[in-house]
Amino acid sequence: MSERLTSPSVVRAELAAHGIQLQKNLGQHFLVDDNTLRAIVAACDVAGGTVVEVGAGIGTLTVELARRAERLFAVELDRRLLPPLRARMAGHPNCEILHADARTLTLSSLGDRLSLVGNLPYGITSDIALKVIRERHVVAEGVFLVQKEVGARWAAPPGPGASRLGVHLRAYYDLCILRHVPRTVFYPPPEVGSALIRLVRRAEPRIASPAQAFERVLGAAFATRRKTLRRSLRTLAPASEIDTALKAAGIDGQRRGETLTFEELDALAQRLGQERHR
Repeated sequence: MSERLTSPSVVRAELAAHGIQLQKNLGQHFLVDDNTLRAIVAACDVAGGTVVEVGAGIGTLTVELARRAERLFAVELDRRLLPPLRARMAGHPNCEILHADARTLTLSSLGDRLSLVGNLPYGITSDIALKVIRERHVVAEGVFLVQKEVGARWAAPPGPGASRLGVHLRAYYDLCILRHVPRTVFYPPPEVGSALIRLVRRAEPRIASPAQAFERVLGAAFATRRKTLRRSLRTLAPASEIDTALKAAGIDGQRRGETLTFEELDALAQRLGQERHR
């Protein structure tokens, strides 16, 4: 493994040698733990495939991925990190370094069965998750370090602990938390611990409703947690249409949106879509 780059003192020296001071607004926390590095690589189904690393940094994970992937795109937004990253990856012709914002990168231009991997800056975690959903036709799996609380909410069953984004992800992907990672394995340490999660695209989605219809219903249902479902859905259609759809789906309109199962959300999205097209 990349033992040299899993030493905080070495990372400090590397950054100092290039005159780089980390920027808090970019959420830069470099992984400095061999065990976690091994766990990330082991979780990735990268053999013979195309990998996209989100936030390559100075190349700690990049080197290990390049040894296993057929093709690797290392995406890094901070141009100051590009010189040490390029120097480290010079001996890996299968790695292409992209100076880009992963949130706006067109993933379909990189391949059609991608593994997305990364120690995600907390500030862009939701954006990357939405990108995975929107470009799911080319994203076969995702292996990410995310904030511990975020991972727990994404994996939570319907109820008060569930999140809109977690339900949206799991409509198309199987999600599991592989391990929890303490804040001390990063340099500099973030304020909270992390979770290593893996997403694997399902052969068939958990829902049958059109993607846009499901997303609209999901957004409305989770937008106002203190309101009843009947009131929350009023942003989508008149009350009469909402009542008809709720009755047809067999759902009590006095419930809260976050309590709905995938099957109930799906049925509601289908019913509302039918009402709107009558």
